[in-house]
Amino acid sequence: MKKERETQVVLTLDQEEFFSLEEMPPVQFLEIRLDLFLKGRETQKRILEKIEKLNARIVLTYRQPEDSSLESRSVWNSDDVTFLLDQLRSGIHYLDLELDKDNSIFQSADETKFGIIRSVHSFKGILNLDECLFYYRNVLEESFASAKTTLPFDCVLKLAVLPASPADAESFSQISLEIAKRVRKSDSNLGYCGIIMGEFGKEFRIFPEKIGSDFTYACLQNAKAPGQVSLNEILKQRSVS
Repeated sequence: MKKERETQVVLTLDQEEFFSLEEMPPVQFLEIRLDLFLKGRETQKRILEKIEKLNARIVLTYRQPEDSSLESRSVWNSDDVTFLLDQLRSGIHYLDLELDKDNSIFQSADETKFGIIRSVHSFKGILNLDECLFYYRNVLEESFASAKTTLPFDCVLKLAVLPASPADAESFSQISLEIAKRVRKSDSNLGYCGIIMGEFGKEFRIFPEKIGSDFTYACLQNAKAPGQVSLNEILKQRSVS
């Protein structure tokens, strides 16, 4: 029997926001965008201490410049993140690995310790159905060999697009629903995250289930991606729906 799928809210944070938290916000995961942190052993130690204090589950991410709308604070390499990867508790955190890019910063990671989010970002328009199906099949095959975790999904396919028009947004919403349908029918613990970035995607960031997405990403105040909605607004709108 397929388990009921609860929407997973991920709060994306930069260095100042993360270290200023005194208690865990009402979300399932905190996304630590390492490209928005100053690199160094002391930063890694502080991250680990804060995770422990908050009893937080995290999505550990490093966005390359072409996959981010923000300027990087630091350029990290694999040696810069080894300590953090080694010290994180096994089976309760996600590692975001870009499906169509080199993930050299995380090459030393023991992937059996993490749930894996395989992400694709298109800032030059939407992905068509054939492209999405290609990515889906690759991640589905990978999911069968994924490490077993206590996370909602052992492996997640994430497709984020920036449509140029309302028509493109509508087109991708239908594609996203098709991918979500296939994910749910698959005999694997695979999750799906569909994101419509920019001005035409706000509704689906607040109600991701409308495009079949198991996840949505929020910000505290300043958006970390085009069209990202604040956590307060998401919680408010979902409470009155």
